[in-house]
Amino acid sequence: MKQYLFLGDSITDADHLFDPANLGYGYVSLLARRPEYTDTTFVNRGHEGFTIERVLQMLRRDGLGGHWDAITLLVGVNDIPVELFTSHSRIPLEFSALYLEVLDLLCRHTSTILLLEPFLFDEPAEYSAWHSYIEKESQIIHDLALSYSAHFVPTDAILRQAARCEGVDAITTDGIHLTTRGNTLLADLWHQAFTALSPD
Repeated sequence: MKQYLFLGDSITDADHLFDPANLGYGYVSLLARRPEYTDTTFVNRGHEGFTIERVLQMLRRDGLGGHWDAITLLVGVNDIPVELFTSHSRIPLEFSALYLEVLDLLCRHTSTILLLEPFLFDEPAEYSAWHSYIEKESQIIHDLALSYSAHFVPTDAILRQAARCEGVDAITTDGIHLTTRGNTLLADLWHQAFTALSPD
């Protein structure tokens, strides 16, 4: 039985603590229902509001257990309001250092790490100032993925394009979180990336 661990913020969390299966109602749950993963255990340890620092604190406190066949991390959007609305300057230097430390920990427990690009939609308009920070985070994550032989999974441009084609309300509930359709697209992106790693 393979075991896949998912870490991150509310997009991963998706109210998993209120779900009898403890998977939530987002992309992790959708993946677990796919017939390709019938013999796989999915574990959701996402937490609403988590920044990269909070992920690191959780891993230091709780550990990761033994070996995982794959670990996925999606985090970054909550670091942006810390940058914008507090006196704490985080992006790029601190974000990069914290993310690197998280990767150091993950590498001790798996040989397969998928790093999902943080994303943000074009509406509401108040998020327009956030996009440059998403771009900085994405570049950091992409570069660290190369350094750690992890796998960077692009999401931002793809999800934003889907919102333009299908309508913003079809993909996102508030410019950050995803509808069922949005979560389906995110699950598809994860599945495509993971299948490319292990085509058998």
